[in-house]
Amino acid sequence: MTLFKIAFHSMSRNLSQYLIYFISVVVSVVIFFTFMTLANYPLIDQIFKKWELYGSALFFAEALLLALFVVFFIFYSNSYFIKRRKREIGMYSLLGLRKIQISLLLFFENVLLYLLALISGILAGIFFSKLFTMLLFWVVDLHVDTRIVISGKAILDTSMVFLGIMLLVSLYNLIFIFRSSLISLFQKEVAEKKNPRGSLILSIVGLGLIGFGYFLACQPIGGGFWSDLGGTETIALILIGVVLGTWVVIRYGVPAIIRFFYFNDPTYYRGVNMLVLSSLRYRIKHNANTLAMIAILSAATMTIIAGMSSLYYPVLNKVRSDNPVSYQFLNLSDEKEKEVDQAVRSSTDHNLLYKTHSEYINLSLLDDSVRVPGGYWVNQAQFSVISMNEFNRLNEIEGGMNAKIKSIADDEAILISQYDHQMQRDGKVDYRKIPYTLADKNSQPLFSFTITDFRDYPLYNDNYASATIVVNNKTYEILKKNQQPERISSYDVTNEDRAEDLTYELQVIVDGKPNFWSENISSYYSNYHMYSIYMGTFLYIGTFIGIIFFMATGSIIYFKQITEAVEERERFQTLLKLGLTKRELKMTVARQIIPMFIIPLILGLSHSLMAMVDLSINFEYEIKMPVMIVCTVYCLFYGIYYWLCIHNYTKIVLRNRP
Repeated sequence: MTLFKIAFHSMSRNLSQYLIYFISVVVSVVIFFTFMTLANYPLIDQIFKKWELYGSALFFAEALLLALFVVFFIFYSNSYFIKRRKREIGMYSLLGLRKIQISLLLFFENVLLYLLALISGILAGIFFSKLFTMLLFWVVDLHVDTRIVISGKAILDTSMVFLGIMLLVSLYNLIFIFRSSLISLFQKEVAEKKNPRGSLILSIVGLGLIGFGYFLACQPIGGGFWSDLGGTETIALILIGVVLGTWVVIRYGVPAIIRFFYFNDPTYYRGVNMLVLSSLRYRIKHNANTLAMIAILSAATMTIIAGMSSLYYPVLNKVRSDNPVSYQFLNLSDEKEKEVDQAVRSSTDHNLLYKTHSEYINLSLLDDSVRVPGGYWVNQAQFSVISMNEFNRLNEIEGGMNAKIKSIADDEAILISQYDHQMQRDGKVDYRKIPYTLADKNSQPLFSFTITDFRDYPLYNDNYASATIVVNNKTYEILKKNQQPERISSYDVTNEDRAEDLTYELQVIVDGKPNFWSENISSYYSNYHMYSIYMGTFLYIGTFIGIIFFMATGSIIYFKQITEAVEERERFQTLLKLGLTKRELKMTVARQIIPMFIIPLILGLSHSLMAMVDLSINFEYEIKMPVMIVCTVYCLFYGIYYWLCIHNYTKIVLRNRP
């Protein structure tokens, strides 16, 4: 029988052991191929360049990051396969195969596995390419006709990457075989003689490190440690505290808990606990590094997906509320206004709902060293002043989202800002106690006031009047004599979120060319899709990266337990001979394995929830629903890995049962 046939029969015989690994590699190929297809898809490049975004470079960078992680995951998984097959490799040596022949045998197995995974992954990627592309355009909220994509460059790049990984794995196997003696291949791992006792003190230290990381993460980004230490330094401290604390808790805390139950007679002698606790005392310490890594990867997976989901909808809803009008033009000339009128009214896809004109005055503060609203600096260090009558008129035209203003005193103003209103309600700042003085062109005092009330919804689109204050009509007329007002022409149309062609036409009229960064026009379509493309693309990439992370975490635990099943088969065979029933065996395996899943899951959930709390604190977004959905789905699929692990662990133990 040739080496290739032996390799084929070996894989066929161990198909159930290879299946999870094979599926993980296939999914990695599909996602990598998808990213490379999108990076080389001319339509993607063309659309993203319209918005001055480099979509191809972004997908290529994510594909590179994914490739690096896949290399780590495959090498980590391969080490378990090699370890599990040490005795098999030793038997090949006893049967007369030279080390180079054994290396070729493993190489042929890798060729079969990776070629099949590569072909399956690329075919699946091509088959689902239209679906994945449609999903991308759906997430970024663009209506684009797509088709099945076959990218020769994506196929070549994917093949080169995964065949390169195969060669590296084969080289690792070659080195392992040539460095292993026949005795070491048959030699079992020496069990640690000293019982791991754990440490209550070190457990408390580990929890303290995690708590310190949580404390830093929940601090407001604008102050405290973030401003004192700097952003990079604070993030580094958070990661060090959480990662190191996780390892210490698993390495010393969990053994201490197991030791407590081990010496608790009522618990120890109940059911199969004697077998479970005796095994766990050694397994936890031996697996501490792996469990800590799984906990961090689980936290990263849930945080990436839940975090992007939590930001996606609130950010887009905020953009919608911040752009109340389809189109607004700044200081439009009469000639260009006629062209705009004609273009809007002649559009067959959009009906004009209303057209109106308004004005505001931009004035700077005499002293801007005091606490100012957030939009003041965005508005080029200016307040945009509007009269009470004008506010009420525009507010009514735009749907009456704000409460009507009935009166304003001469030394008062009302600020239009939802963010600053929330800051006032939360007690983080009291604008009523901060005096402001507006200055004229010569930096002379013009108008002193305090902010006494708020309105949440802006009257002007993004780019215009970011820090709007409302004053009474008399004050406005006085200010108007010292400063030329800015004139805004507003047009509201139907189907504004699908107004790409009309937006381009109006941009050409105003600026002579399409220009999404124009200061002369602010459109709902441009402002909304600028954010939807950014947020949607990162959500799309984050979700796929999260899927790979999840499959890696589940697979690593699975491979680890299956490897240990092979090592413990003789022990369980002995127990079966002594009268252990099959039901008791399954119960023992289930209880013995569950800590390996539940410990990193609980820590991962805790880390992810704290990261999301930090996101909620600093960005004030609702996180409850995305976190609940992501965590529930993650736990569900994690449970599937646990069930598969119990099933195959038991199957290995019962194999060749006398």
